Amino acid sequence: MAARVVKFSPSHFFLLFLLVLSQRALSAGEERYQALETFAKVIYFLETSYFDPEQVAQTKLIQHALQGMVGKLDPHTVIMPREAFRQLTMDTQGKFGGVGIIVSREQDKLIVISAIEGTPAARAGIKSGDEIIAIDEHKVEVIGSDTALKKMRGAVGTKVTFMIKRGEAEMLTFELVREVIKIKSVQTANLSQHIIYVRINSFQGDTGDELEKILQARHATLKGMVLDLRNNPGGLLEQSVKVSDLFIESGLIVSTVGRNRNRIEREFAHKRGTYGGFPVVVLVNSSTASAAEIVAGALQDHGRALVVGTTTFGKGSVQTLIVLPDGSGLKLTVARYYTPNDRSIQAKGIEPDIFVASRPTGAQKSGPREADLKHHIKGQDLSNLSENIGLLQEIKSWPPQRQQDRQLTTAFTYLKGWTAFSRSQGS
Repeated sequence: MAARVVKFSPSHFFLLFLLVLSQRALSAGEERYQALETFAKVIYFLETSYFDPEQVAQTKLIQHALQGMVGKLDPHTVIMPREAFRQLTMDTQGKFGGVGIIVSREQDKLIVISAIEGTPAARAGIKSGDEIIAIDEHKVEVIGSDTALKKMRGAVGTKVTFMIKRGEAEMLTFELVREVIKIKSVQTANLSQHIIYVRINSFQGDTGDELEKILQARHATLKGMVLDLRNNPGGLLEQSVKVSDLFIESGLIVSTVGRNRNRIEREFAHKRGTYGGFPVVVLVNSSTASAAEIVAGALQDHGRALVVGTTTFGKGSVQTLIVLPDGSGLKLTVARYYTPNDRSIQAKGIEPDIFVASRPTGAQKSGPREADLKHHIKGQDLSNLSENIGLLQEIKSWPPQRQQDRQLTTAFTYLKGWTAFSRSQGS
């Protein structure tokens, strides 16, 4: 008698597991597991009886089911395809697939600040001041700067075409191949002899160490710092704590509350390794989010910094990344966070101490914020100096993009005024 060999796919084993589990649960009186039996049967009948087998392929059904599970939750809990998940994990390491262009958004235009040395953009000759008109024939003015920025990144080895406007009339086309781009999390520049500008692009694995090296080298003569967190999407929670700890010598930095509402995890500052004795101005805008908001909120609550700019994004939740067996990933919201004064900034944002629009009133166009996202979590709380001649001369020595930055020049004038006031008081 010949034996018949039946081959089971991985999804069949999964369905069998669900059926057995649900039957055992039902026999034990656990009727809440009946949904598992229903789920398994629906997948089985779709896979075996639906008229178009291509639409109900195993991988498609499972992906659709997973997407459906998280689709009605908060906007930051998502199933990410393999390539998108790989790209996200590279971002937290300070790496991404791109061409190496650092840009600024000016009235929804993309202006090149610089091409990172050694990258495809730098080798091709893209220069500071170039305006990106189109990416892969998609005009920036049509698709918007946010979408255009996303199109700049992509899988390593893929091609992307830029149409560039240089000067008043020169139009150039560059076809570049994306590479793994390693960016510095922290950038710094001198604003004057003893006042420095520090920009944190995102909170990566080495952000705290990079900033500490800068402070160690400059602290002896430092009279003021502008800490730029604008357009910073966040990143690693532990790095935002480490950065805050560099400026705060004691007390609470951030509290997180997860699934168990009675368990509150708190992160505290340490006196050792604190850099004080100089004023700090933090620049924020509507794209300052998550880990960047933790730093802004901590320094604001402790009175360690003056927050200048516009209201931040308002993302007061913490996510963790989980690698799934097929290489895709689950980005899962696991907690809310609160500032030292137990403020939730979820869907509210950090209100600046001094409001300064990036452009004159009427020309201001802010991007979407957390409160605009579908299914966003509700927020619940735990409980004219520029006329100075010398100042203008210093500002005129900056690169053109910084001279035109209203928020940065405002922060600088406050720091200059503070140092002058401190001298007059003999401190």
